Amino acid sequence: MKVDFVIPRYGPVGGAENAVSTLAKRVAETPGWEVRLHATCATSSNSWINDQPPGVSHVGPLTVNQYLVDSGRTDAWSSLDRRIQSGTSSVDSATQDEFFFHQGPVSNDLATAVQDSDADLVFFAPYLFWPTMAVAPLVANRAVIIPAAHDESFLRLSRVGELLQKSRGLVYGSRAEQRLLQSTHPIGHLPSTVLGWGIESPTDNDPEIISELGLGNRPYAICVGRIEHAKGTLGLIDFWRTLKSRTDTEHQLLLLGSPSVEIESDEHVIIAREVDDEAKWSLLRGADFLINPSALESFSLVLFEAWAAGIPVLVNAYCETTRTHVSDAQGGLWYRNYPEFELAVERLTADKATRNHLAEKGRAFTERTYGWDTIIRRFTEFCDHVA
Repeated sequence: MKVDFVIPRYGPVGGAENAVSTLAKRVAETPGWEVRLHATCATSSNSWINDQPPGVSHVGPLTVNQYLVDSGRTDAWSSLDRRIQSGTSSVDSATQDEFFFHQGPVSNDLATAVQDSDADLVFFAPYLFWPTMAVAPLVANRAVIIPAAHDESFLRLSRVGELLQKSRGLVYGSRAEQRLLQSTHPIGHLPSTVLGWGIESPTDNDPEIISELGLGNRPYAICVGRIEHAKGTLGLIDFWRTLKSRTDTEHQLLLLGSPSVEIESDEHVIIAREVDDEAKWSLLRGADFLINPSALESFSLVLFEAWAAGIPVLVNAYCETTRTHVSDAQGGLWYRNYPEFELAVERLTADKATRNHLAEKGRAFTERTYGWDTIIRRFTEFCDHVA
């Protein structure tokens, strides 16, 4: 079978894009499957500037096609974003189309290539960007949407409902995401599967990376992902600084990602920008536990990376997806407010036996539920059914 994947950017960037790229690589290694991946030459979702060369490359049997961006995030986007955030029910279709155009990344070469493809099925991810919203309708009879959605205003737009309803099927990261989408739009009749995502094997540990960041011999907790208000990381920084003022914990907080606002490292909070995959794994292995403060997640691959690296996790209880993962795995704790956060952190920092027990539970759950053999079997069976 021939399948294509379409994502806005390629490389170790973005949770959904990274997960889909890894899935495409694994499917391409399956006998009898021909897989191509289409992406733009941009890596930054803030600007969509072309910073990679266009052309074709190969990752094993996977063919990767990258195309120049014609239009990225424009000056008009901010006002359109505010308009939609203020209330989706009153936003007309023309304004929605304008929003997704200025959201970017617009690539006419990508659109043409996808239309010309002879793939049996074309998978688009995530729902929020132009390559999905504008290109998937052009091949609706072959388009399968991987929404990678969480509870946000954009999800309720009528154009999003039309996209999903006209698709050939849907692939969800979790049952929580499936419930959210099916309660928001009338799509319960469409073929769908709750796939989840797998992770690549952790790389070997490099202790020098830890020392280069100035962590020294002090223990630390780690948070991986975009450093912005929407992901809860700015609130996490406030919680952590409050914790340090109230307790005598010697742990530091290490944030891996690019801040949306200027944040300086200090003795309690360290910012690590532009960290590659090898360094990420080393820093995960060196941490005592991971914190994901986001209330808006469709899967949260980083939880499973933490468990694979041998550490437990602490998550925001208001995110049904991550709370359910942790509950099912028995691989961590969750918090609803600052007092619960302080109690959870104190337990995780003080009790190594508990940390090891939770980490082992999480690792076993990951291997049992989201091992690659299981995921590829679910995916190929779904493709056979839909096609």
